[in-house]
Amino acid sequence: MNSRYMTSMVKGTIGHVRRLVTRAFGRGRQEVSMVGFIARHPRELARVPRWIRERNAATMTLRTPWWPYDAIAWVESVLPSRPRVFEYGGGGSTLWLEDRGAAVTVVEHDWQWHTQLAARLGPGTILLFRSPTESGSIASAAASGYFDDYVAAIDGEPDGSLDLVIVDGRARVECARRAVQKVRPGGLLLLDDTGRDRYRLAVDLLADWERHVFAGLKPGHIPAAETSVWRRIS
Repeated sequence: MNSRYMTSMVKGTIGHVRRLVTRAFGRGRQEVSMVGFIARHPRELARVPRWIRERNAATMTLRTPWWPYDAIAWVESVLPSRPRVFEYGGGGSTLWLEDRGAAVTVVEHDWQWHTQLAARLGPGTILLFRSPTESGSIASAAASGYFDDYVAAIDGEPDGSLDLVIVDGRARVECARRAVQKVRPGGLLLLDDTGRDRYRLAVDLLADWERHVFAGLKPGHIPAAETSVWRRIS
């Protein structure tokens, strides 16, 4: 295949993406961002129509996590039957896990979201509420108050008992640190948005674990992100 033909193919692909995204958004910053992402990750082109259909749907309506599509597929493929899961921050992922027979405990810090989630959950899921406090030692870059009680919500789980811990809420570095001993050997810890610099300490904390990085399109209004899943080796 000569270079002129390859260049023509790339230009054709980018043009196709631009037409799809412009139909969805019109012209603007989000269109430029999306087209640039596909240009760097051309294998995601096939998912653009699905993402456009799902971008405005609520996570609990879709009953799916807001992780890259590859991350969703991979986690589903490696989870054992009836897994034991703890979530920092629930939503569509909680319902997705319920649909797969998981025993889930989830903690929320926002009362309004907690109430919405409670109305959707099955009777077997444990939903905790831990609001931020006015004093403490664990803060969050994304919300005011202190999250010591929220981070400690996992303490009731026996060490080495969980098949999966999902860290997708507040004070994520400290949540990951608290969760390490709760994951069984061979179990998983998922940290969403690992492309953000403020989560670098959590990435370093798990340096001895087997890491899988997923960067690509995901459901929801933010087109693309990075999610990492670590497997505890021992």
